[in-house]
Formats: sequence, C-alpha cells, structure tokens
Amino acid sequence: MRVSPLNLKILAYTLDVEGHRSESVLRRCGLGTIDQIDEEGEWVPVQLFDQMMAVALEETGDPTFSLVAGKSLALMRYGHMVPLVISAPSLRQVLVDLQRFATLVLEFCELELSETGKGARIVLRPAVGRDSLSGCFRTEFLAVTAIQLLRFSGADNRDIQRVDFAYPCPPGLEARYAAFFGENLLFSQNECAITFNPQLLDRRLVSHDAVAYTAARTRAESALAALQSRSDTAERVRAWLLSAFPRQPSMAETAQHLGMTERTLRRHLSLLNTSHIEVAQDCQRLMAERLLAEGVLSIKQVADELGFASVSTFHRAFRRWTGSTPGTWQGARRAAMR
Repeated sequence: MRVSPLNLKILAYTLDVEGHRSESVLRRCGLGTIDQIDEEGEWVPVQLFDQMMAVALEETGDPTFSLVAGKSLALMRYGHMVPLVISAPSLRQVLVDLQRFATLVLEFCELELSETGKGARIVLRPAVGRDSLSGCFRTEFLAVTAIQLLRFSGADNRDIQRVDFAYPCPPGLEARYAAFFGENLLFSQNECAITFNPQLLDRRLVSHDAVAYTAARTRAESALAALQSRSDTAERVRAWLLSAFPRQPSMAETAQHLGMTERTLRRHLSLLNTSHIEVAQDCQRLMAERLLAEGVLSIKQVADELGFASVSTFHRAFRRWTGSTPGTWQGARRAAMR
C-alpha cells in the first residue's frame, strides 16, 4: 500500500505548528527537509508514513501527541478536503465527500459511516494496522478527527454516546484520554468506533455556503478525474509490453512510446501503486500462462521464450506469481478442461 507524500508533509507541519521541530524526524526517516517533500510527487510506501509517525511520537516525548495532532491547524493544508468540510450542507455530506475524495491522498477512506436501527457510528479503519509502529497513534488521530467533525456539526457531550478502542488504555493515561473523549470511553473493544446521535447527520451546518461548496466540490472532482485518468496508463503500458513480446522494452522505451518522460510515467504508475517492473512481470505471468495453456512448448522452451536464464529461475518466478509450479498449474488446467 502507498500514500501521498502530502500526508508526510502535513505531519511535519503539525510538528512545527505544535511547538516541535520536524527536522530531526525528517532526518531520521531519510526525508531531507520539509521543502524537499514533493506533495504532488510519487506516492510512498505506507511503511514510511508509519515510521515517520512513530519517530514523531519519540521526538515529542508525548505518548498522547495524537490528541494534539488530530486537531492541529496544520491539517488545514489538506487543500481539497478542508473547503468541502467547511462549506458542506451536513455531516452526512461531509462523510460522503470524505469517502469519495480520500483517494486523493490514500487508497481508501479511514472513516466509515455505519448506520443501523440502533444509531450511527463512525468506524475507524487506519491505513496502518494496530500492530504497526504507529497503529495506536493513527487510530487516535482519526478518533480526534471524527470528534472534531461531530463538534463542528453541533454535537455536545450527550450526542457522543460512546468511544471504543480495540486495545487497552496505555498505563497512567486514563485521565488524559477521558478528559478528551469523555466518560463513555471504552478500551479493549471489538473495533475502534465512535457512536453518536444519528440526528446530527442531517442537521444543517451553520457554515454551509452553497456557492463555496459547489466550487470546492468542482475542484475536488477535477483533481479526482485527473488522478483517475492515470489509471489508463497501466493498461497502455501492459498493451505495449505484450505487443513487443518476446522483447522486453526498457522503461525509457515505454515512456517514449507513450509520449511522456520517464519521470512522468514513473509518477503515474506510482500513483496506481505499481511500477514498470511490476507491470512487466505481470505481462510475463500472462504470457507464461498463455504458453503453458497452449501446451505447444515445453516448460524449458516457455522459460527461454520469456527470457529467463534457467528453468529453475522460471519455476521460482511462477510459484511467486501463482503459488504453484508451471507443471502443477499446467496439469490442473488440463484436468479442468476435460
């Protein structure tokens, strides 16, 4: 999984805004300076974001820094989302917009609305797992964000009916968490979620501005369309590589064929959470399966045709792709065709 570098940059801004120094955190994560993070550049592995959050916790020396970060003014730098939230007609629309436009910075929305006959809940699904370096930090950050949205919608303490975390409360910090989340706070539950008064969902927000909201949504839709248009890139790369088979064009050749620079191609594929090498390997797998299914060539000839140095190398690659050896896969397919 990969995330937009904007997430890393905003975390760095958060540290600075809240009285800490981001330089040490960025240096420890090999990210240079805050100005060197290209927020519109290639998406980065979520593990790097995880590491940066964990290092930020160490640098601040505050195990509850999530409670500060989740309501920091630095979050205003999430350019497309902030105007939508501020000008939206209702909390329901805010959550719908978060679901739709979260993919501008993440692969999925981390806040999920769940409605039942008993009420409404915002379920927290952090991009990093709870067992990761920063799992609890990210979960609590999202919980604070959700609480802020509810407060923005006019919620008082009675409207926030229950806050659940799926892990034990850190020793000695019970009072700090209770002071922020209220008395209906429960740890070691089945999942992380906030249960609230469902009437808040459709209550008109006092800050709603129809003109501003339409403009903000138009900008967000435009950005989303630009991102989604890149999804064609992987298919174009795949079609080109397959047409060139058995030759394996380099990335430079592919970029030239598609009429773009290598950097642009790399960025487009990165935003799709793939790379030229991964697409090329996918093409190898497709061709391997086709040749094996045809049954004209021996496994050694298939390996040679695909450009592998040896049959054993091909065996290892095919097992990695499919979970079985070429011979086993071929035999299973023949049996299925009878």
